[in-house]
This record gives sequence, structure tokens and C-alpha cells, in this order.
Amino acid sequence: MTTNSPRPSSIAAGVFFTCAGVAHFAKPDFFESIVPDWFPNAALTNRVSGAAELLLGLGMLSSKTRKVSALGLLLLTIAVFPANVDMAVNKVEPKPVDGRFTRSVGTATGPANWIRLPMQLPLLWWLWREFRSAR
Repeated sequence: MTTNSPRPSSIAAGVFFTCAGVAHFAKPDFFESIVPDWFPNAALTNRVSGAAELLLGLGMLSSKTRKVSALGLLLLTIAVFPANVDMAVNKVEPKPVDGRFTRSVGTATGPANWIRLPMQLPLLWWLWREFRSAR
């Protein structure tokens, strides 16, 4: 592997976030349904965060953009953390209604929304390592 070749972990991060970004556009109603009520314009929020994940994920595959992309993904992950907290505290779940996901508050059961909170730590650590190792 040359110094300009992405590490397997950089490729994995790139694929993970690129796919997540594509999902924002493939199923926007799902992602819009998890945007907190207090945040304005769920549709725009979904498009902006999806485009950021898509572009920054692709950026992980190039040595020229890997460092800034890893930092951008790190900051984006931090920026969306309040939505994860909102989901846990308010028991939010995306529920299908007439073929579209809608925001359902107070209906989520089980630990899934709480488990995703500490799972952000390994993700942040991974992105930090990618940022630090990029040239």
C-alpha cells in the first residue's frame, strides 16, 4: 500500500458514511422523522446532513481530502448527537403511516434509543483516529 492509498479503516468509514448519506435521500421521511421538534425545517436538515455525510464519506477515499473529511465527519457526528439524545429522552420512534415514516413521540420501547448514545463514543474515536492518521 502506498502512502496515498487509503487504509482499510478509511475505506470502511468512507463506505459507511457515503451509504448513510445516500440513505438520507433514498428514505428522507425516515430521517426527517427523527429530527427533533425544536429544530427548524426537518426536510432541509435531512438534505444538508445527508449531503454532508455523502460528500465527506467520499472524501475519506482520497488522500487529498481525507483529513478534512475525517474532521468534518467528526464534527457532524457531534452536531447530530442532540437528535440522539432527543430520541432517547422523548422515546421517539419513526413509525410508518400510510407508507411514510412519521415522528412518534413517547412510543419507543426498549433500550435501543439509549444504547445508541454510548455507541457514538467508538464512532467518534474512530473518526478521530482517521483524522490523526491522515496526511
